[in-house]
Amino acid sequence: MTIIKYRFSEVDENGKPQHLHQLWNEEKQEWTALTGTSSIVKILQVPLTFWAAGKTLEKLGWINSKIKVDGKYVEIPREERLKKAEPILELLKGMELEDYLNTLDKAYYAHRDSSDKSKEAGTALHSELEHFVKYKMCKVKVKKFDPRIKPFIDWSKENVKRFVASEAHCYDESPDMFVGGIVDVVMEMKNGTLAIGDFKSSRDAFPSQFLQLGGYSLQIKRNGLFSKDGEHQKKLDKPISSLIVVPFGMTPVVPQIRYSVAEYEEGFKAAVKLYRLLGFEGTNN
Repeated sequence: MTIIKYRFSEVDENGKPQHLHQLWNEEKQEWTALTGTSSIVKILQVPLTFWAAGKTLEKLGWINSKIKVDGKYVEIPREERLKKAEPILELLKGMELEDYLNTLDKAYYAHRDSSDKSKEAGTALHSELEHFVKYKMCKVKVKKFDPRIKPFIDWSKENVKRFVASEAHCYDESPDMFVGGIVDVVMEMKNGTLAIGDFKSSRDAFPSQFLQLGGYSLQIKRNGLFSKDGEHQKKLDKPISSLIVVPFGMTPVVPQIRYSVAEYEEGFKAAVKLYRLLGFEGTNN
């Protein structure tokens, strides 16, 4: 297969909203979809299983026995948890069967409703972060930034020499990979090394998020960075030396850094194999 061009499309061939990284197949004269990098790592997102279960149980009066504050887990007093559960229990006792079933249905979909709200908030936050990075790259005057991104602004003043790229596209067309993705930010740190970063709304930085960055690192090394339409390419003059996840749900927000880039690259390769082995083809992000 001869590949001549990359592009990112927000609709499929039928006009349905979809995030598709595509390569042009010269022989078939058609666009071929790559597997999204974020789709690959979704098979490893075990913490989301517990999060979804927690959202369901919250509708029934449950709150977690521990919460994370300043990077450490803090025990919630049992009396406080009982106080939360008591009125829900009393309500359930007096329910008619039909109302009880409706309550269970709402509990079942609680994770979806919460996820939808989080996505909306996360999209707005992500847009503001992109705005800030591009402002720093272009040195143009802009309005004041959302206070929610202040932790990253402050951190970048202390640690980032310059921002190299924002919302940059990448891909790897090799048969063993055949993936594409979008990197939130590429930074040159004050020590002269390059880092790639990902902005998340999660309460912590998870292994799957660093694997995702490892996947981006592999793709950048192979083909560099591209614009959305694939017309403009940028090659980095240094290797990626660190992977940075910024979890905006963390209290306080502290960028989490991993320097074992090669290990996460190998981990991503293994995730691709597992993704294909388990038959998850067809979901692109």
